[in-house]
Amino acid sequence: MKTKHLLLIISFITCSLTNESKAQSGDFKTYEKSNHELTFESDTGVKLRFQFYANDIIRIQWVKKDESFFPDDHYEMVEYHNRKGTYEIEEKDNLFLINVGSKKKLLIELRKSPMKFKIIDNQSNRELLSEKNGISWKENKISNDFKLDNIEHFCGMGYQSFGRVESIDLKGKRVSCNYGDGLVDWGAPQGVLTVPFYLSNKGYGIFLNSTFQHDFNFGKDNEYQFNIDTKGFQGQMDYFFVFGPEFKGILNSYTQLTGRPRLPQRSIFGLQLSDKGDPKHNGVEWWKNKITAHRNAGFPLDHLVNDNRWRAGSGAWSDSWFEWDPNRTPDPKAFATWCKENNVTVTLDFNRNNAALCEGWKQRYNIPEAEKYTEHYGNSAPDYSNPETRKWIWGLFWKKTFDPKLGYPGDALWIDETDDLWELNDSIICANGRSWAENENYYPYFISKAIVQEGWDNKNNTTTPGIGESKRPYVWVRSMSAGAQRYATHWIGDIKCDWDWMKSTIRSLQTSGLAGFPYFNHDAGGFRPPGPDDSFYVQWAMAFGSFTPIWRPHGMGENKRWPLDRSKTGQNAALKYGKMRYEMIPYIYTYAYHAHQTGTPMSRAMVIDYQNTPEAWKYDLQYMWGNELLVAPSYSPNNSILDIWLPPGQKWYNYWTDNITGGGQVIQHKAIFGELPLFVKEGSIIPKYNYAQSTFTLDPSELSIHIYTGKDSEFTLYEDDSVSEKYRTKGEHRKTNIQYSEIDNKLVIHKVRGSYEGAISKKSYKLFFHGIESPKNLVSNNKELKVVSSITELEQEESGQFWDKANKMLLVVFKNHNVNTDLVFKNKD
Repeated sequence: MKTKHLLLIISFITCSLTNESKAQSGDFKTYEKSNHELTFESDTGVKLRFQFYANDIIRIQWVKKDESFFPDDHYEMVEYHNRKGTYEIEEKDNLFLINVGSKKKLLIELRKSPMKFKIIDNQSNRELLSEKNGISWKENKISNDFKLDNIEHFCGMGYQSFGRVESIDLKGKRVSCNYGDGLVDWGAPQGVLTVPFYLSNKGYGIFLNSTFQHDFNFGKDNEYQFNIDTKGFQGQMDYFFVFGPEFKGILNSYTQLTGRPRLPQRSIFGLQLSDKGDPKHNGVEWWKNKITAHRNAGFPLDHLVNDNRWRAGSGAWSDSWFEWDPNRTPDPKAFATWCKENNVTVTLDFNRNNAALCEGWKQRYNIPEAEKYTEHYGNSAPDYSNPETRKWIWGLFWKKTFDPKLGYPGDALWIDETDDLWELNDSIICANGRSWAENENYYPYFISKAIVQEGWDNKNNTTTPGIGESKRPYVWVRSMSAGAQRYATHWIGDIKCDWDWMKSTIRSLQTSGLAGFPYFNHDAGGFRPPGPDDSFYVQWAMAFGSFTPIWRPHGMGENKRWPLDRSKTGQNAALKYGKMRYEMIPYIYTYAYHAHQTGTPMSRAMVIDYQNTPEAWKYDLQYMWGNELLVAPSYSPNNSILDIWLPPGQKWYNYWTDNITGGGQVIQHKAIFGELPLFVKEGSIIPKYNYAQSTFTLDPSELSIHIYTGKDSEFTLYEDDSVSEKYRTKGEHRKTNIQYSEIDNKLVIHKVRGSYEGAISKKSYKLFFHGIESPKNLVSNNKELKVVSSITELEQEESGQFWDKANKMLLVVFKNHNVNTDLVFKNKD
């Protein structure tokens, strides 16, 4: 009897849920169509709209009876609303069949009763996304749920505070990345990356086009759904379905939709160091002495990060303002000249809590009622939804240092403490007429828009000029929002010097790339006092840090970040990884540009290349650095054993020894302290420059090319003027395609395509063919290459070759080649 009653109760609950869903979505009544759009209306007045932005991008929107769809510009996360997708619709008895695109890759099946849809991959006949109960409005929450596929895995969703990521694989988890989400530590939940976008291994992605607080369930309690909480204000279910099926294709489409990441100056990819370790230093003379000593000791350096001390007033976190202090920097123009002569660029910081102390501030620029919550922060909570506030902030930056006529330092901006406003009341109405509940997740976007779109780029043609194409912007903000990657980037906040936090950072590096932010930035080695000891400094700040997009050791405490302030162990590691980083700049910068062009990140989660391989979802403490290198950072203070997955499809070279290991297996790698576990994919080409202490002094006329033989390979080297926007605005850049064929050891360095101001016409090449077990006799453009008996002898020749038997490597030199012609090396017939 009890069993019977239980079944009746379950049946009643199931029917109730079904009836509620049906009552909300309703039964189909009518539809309207246009070139790129279909709108269906139910008997309850609910409307469902499909908009075809492309044949692989579909916008899906639901509204209740008597509601109108938000206009396209309601949110700005999507950059362009150019709808170009096509469809064919066919009506059946109880459903509509909507084939998308001329090739009909996707099929939407829309049931009439109740009105629910599913999306199918036509090529594989695989169901990708299928509504379960469908759309739901309940109190302040709007939800959409779907059938859960037990073999489906998910990734993405940015990250919560401090970049704390437990797993790349989100299967079985409830996830959110709202402003203020996550660990409240060190005073606030810092550094959230708010990007409600995820990817499924079934070959699609979803971007939720709403700034209200969200919540995603990827299988917890057997549910697959996402919802927004409007807090009583008007919101709508609005999301984009993005089809790949490969992850690279999804990321490409997503960043086409929300904007390509903005490529920084090349110097930003050099070593960055700050003055945080000496918070009471005497200013410009401190910098000069520090940089000179550092360079004299042989270390590289490209970028200076000014943390508070440069500013007028206290020169501290509080009670200072955005203006050069006349005592610590009496002549900013002379300092800018010195920086240029010494090949360094400069970041200046702005702390939100000091806004009210800055010139031109008006109380109306504040978020209403913010003083109730921000008294201890100087009553400074700029409302960047207000065009006046946005105009003021760029005008301040321009007047105080960024106007080129001043000749002052200023290449980048660091916008700090934008994420401390999480205690504000949701009901506050901001200048754009929307609630803080709706603007909170949007806040970092408005900041980025103010500084770059309306400021640096001067898209509004305001009276305060922009910098324009002469210099690229680099703006980094603590916390960030979807779509803002086209203006700025982020960093993850004041993280601990802790091995568990390092592991989390390895994952947040990857989720940042999955969120459309490829230029990940963090305090390498940890921020908080006492700072990294030698083990953290070597393993994290130097080894792991140098294999992230932005290399910036930074933080507080007696354990300093500048190499000369470290022990001999730390200095050796700094020089070792400094040389590696700067030699690899051609490789790194090429992938930085590739990230801008395609959305594929520099640091790639293993799932990007291997989304259908279970190990890719499991081994998330390793990643691909570009297409050729696999990095598995050691998170231990000692020698250790690491389980490292080497993907199938090729063999793998140990970078340090050239030993070759088969792919498709998990190895127990002996990780030596201070030696980053690093593997090179068989069939790789890696270009390098000779070491120099600044990216500005790297010599492009001498290029080393490392070929890891065993498979055919290809690499396209990218070059531009390294500073200006002309690569983007005028297409001024150069590409060199390099191809290797295994059959006859044939290497072709194709003639360059394109040009830019300052491009050179001749290059000298050093070729390193790894994995060559017997002597080879190559010719270049069908001419004999002299065979020599030592590396020393080889370096004296204009062209020649030497087989290094001990290291199984063939070395070739060819000097002063005209880059406008092909250069071919191959086995002598």
